[in-house]
Formats: sequence, C-alpha cells, structure tokens
Amino acid sequence: MKAPKYTEDQLERIPRCCRALRRVHFVNKLIVMDDEKYFTLSNSEMKGNDGFYTNDYENVPDEIKFKSKKKFEDKILVWCAISEAGFISQPYIGVVRGEALNANIYIQRCLSKLLQFVNTHHANDQIVFWPDLASCHYARITRDWYETNNITFVPKADNPPNLPQARPIEEFWAILSRKVYNNGWEVQNQEQLRRRIYTKIKEIDDEVVRRMIQRVKGIIRQIENNGPLSVI
Repeated sequence: MKAPKYTEDQLERIPRCCRALRRVHFVNKLIVMDDEKYFTLSNSEMKGNDGFYTNDYENVPDEIKFKSKKKFEDKILVWCAISEAGFISQPYIGVVRGEALNANIYIQRCLSKLLQFVNTHHANDQIVFWPDLASCHYARITRDWYETNNITFVPKADNPPNLPQARPIEEFWAILSRKVYNNGWEVQNQEQLRRRIYTKIKEIDDEVVRRMIQRVKGIIRQIENNGPLSVI
C-alpha cells in the first residue's frame, strides 16, 4: 500500500483516535464497516489494464493502436458493508452518470441495505459501525438515521483521518476488482458490468473477510503505539 501523506495535526490525532477505538468503541463489539468505490467500464484504474502489448506493432488493428482515453471515464458507484463475522452485505450498485452520493442518497440507497444486513446477520450481536470520514457519513440527517435505527457508530471526533491501512475494506475492493476484471475481461455496457459485480461479490470467501477484519484491532494498537506509518 502506498503511504498516505500526513499533516502534523493528523500524526497527532490518529494515535489518540486509535486509542479511543480500541479502548472504548471496539470493546466487546463486532466491527461493521462500509465503503464506496467506483468501477469504470474500461477498468482504466487497474494497473496493467491500460495500453496493450505486442511483438508485431505494424499489424495491430487501428482501433486498438489508437484507442484513446476519455477525459472522464464512465463509471459506476458500488457500495458495500462487511462485518467482523465475515458477512458481506447486499451491494448498492449505481448507474453511469447517476446521482452523486450525498447524505440523502446514502441513507436511501446504502444505509437501508446496512440496516437489512445488521438485522439479518447481527440481530443478537453488539456491533459498532465504523464509516470513514466522508461528509455524507456524518451529516446531521445521517447521524439522526443512525440513532433512530439504533446503529451504534464511531463518533466523528474519535474517527482517525486518512487511515486506509487500518480499514480492510480497501483490501476487499482490491479482491473484488481482480475478480471483476480477471483475465482482461472487458465490459460491453453498464448493465453487464453491474451484473458481473453482483456475481463476483458472491464469490468472495466469508472467511477471507473475517480474517481481514479480525486483524483490525491489532493494527489499531500498533498505530496507537507507533503511529500510522508503522503499519505500511
């Protein structure tokens, strides 16, 4: 993982937040986290998928040789939640040029699935929801939704900023991306991409997810003691 760049304030704040996570919010609770990722129709953000390779450049078809990138790639928003028990929620998969993710869309499209996920898999568990610091995750109406639906969540003041190395859902996205675009798979249209994402999420092993999240508390403790760069 590429090391994030940190300000002095973040370097001071992150260990303090990690201490609060480990000693207060994560005690005797199962961690549930969510995230959003964009998948492009061309998969241009995946390393190794740009360009082409050939030993016979002269005979490469023009549509391949001169294929140009769009300035703004068509992309689809995907949201998902995962839990420390290894469960994966139903995803929310948007459409190309769909609505931007704001607090209202987040509540209607994503948190409705989170509530279903918690009620289905964790009805008898004590869980803590750990979103990242995206503005829609902590808007007033979002926090009201958490409280109305009895979702215990990490308060913004105790949520460490810029800490992807402690959030294994980043690894989850990497696994899903590899499955979706495996062997140079190319999408023909957005509906095909949406169907493939649905299919490939179901192929991710629950045990892999469980092991990823169970490492979190140890990572958090190391960051608490030695700072965020100690786990890169």
